Amino acid sequence: MLAPIIVAALFAAPADSSENSAVESFKLELGAQAYFTRLAGNFDDGTSTVSVEDIGLNDSTIAIDASFTVHDGKFHTSLQGLSFRASGSGTAVETMSFEGITVGSGDTFTSSFDEWTFGARVAYDMWEPYAAEAGAKPTKSLNAFSFTIQAIVALDFINISRTISDTTTITTFEGNDSFLVPMVGGGFEVGFDVKNYVPLVERLEIYTDALIGGTMPLQSDGGFGMALNIDAGCRLRVTHNLAFTVGYQLVGGSYDGRDIDLAGSLQGIVVGASWKF
Repeated sequence: MLAPIIVAALFAAPADSSENSAVESFKLELGAQAYFTRLAGNFDDGTSTVSVEDIGLNDSTIAIDASFTVHDGKFHTSLQGLSFRASGSGTAVETMSFEGITVGSGDTFTSSFDEWTFGARVAYDMWEPYAAEAGAKPTKSLNAFSFTIQAIVALDFINISRTISDTTTITTFEGNDSFLVPMVGGGFEVGFDVKNYVPLVERLEIYTDALIGGTMPLQSDGGFGMALNIDAGCRLRVTHNLAFTVGYQLVGGSYDGRDIDLAGSLQGIVVGASWKF
């Protein structure tokens, strides 16, 4: 008579807390953002410097930024991709020399700029002074406030292509360069439970990341440069899984390649959403 009761009790017993915490600590997250940005900076073409404004490449546009992240305890590993394109046209106010052609004063021209990036980032939670202790009994106030400082390492692959066409003389220059960009840095995140004060929002998270590194051309006749990435904003968690993000992002550096020598950046507002499962 006791045997069936004991067996049933064993199967009904709650899982070990360490197993539950392990499951909770492992999450996958998909994210996508619209990046309202513009290109800023200068091209160094041999003996002359040409601003992106001079060739009509400074208009605002929307770039697509997507990410896939694995959260495993204190480690957060993500793959990210960015695609950006700008184009312009006009009449040269003064003569502009490029690596390959010269656009004379009064000549009409067209231009284009394409950049796509694919990279990986690993963030580690170095300090969480308000994190819940392992095995702690859940309470209504558990993790109501959080503060995390992270160390971050990243490696990006960047491809840049540019086209300049003098439509008066029917001459065109096309350039294409690729770079590896290793970076290190850090960031912090502050979180608040706000479901009792803000309708339809469970939690507010404010974050800032800053990375610095170098640009390494994959062509033998290029040079090394500096890179800087800044990402800051706030994340509104509508549910435990769904979040919306509004922030500011800067991706820039000096890129000295075989065909393209650019000191510039993309910067602007990002608006996106993510789903954690």
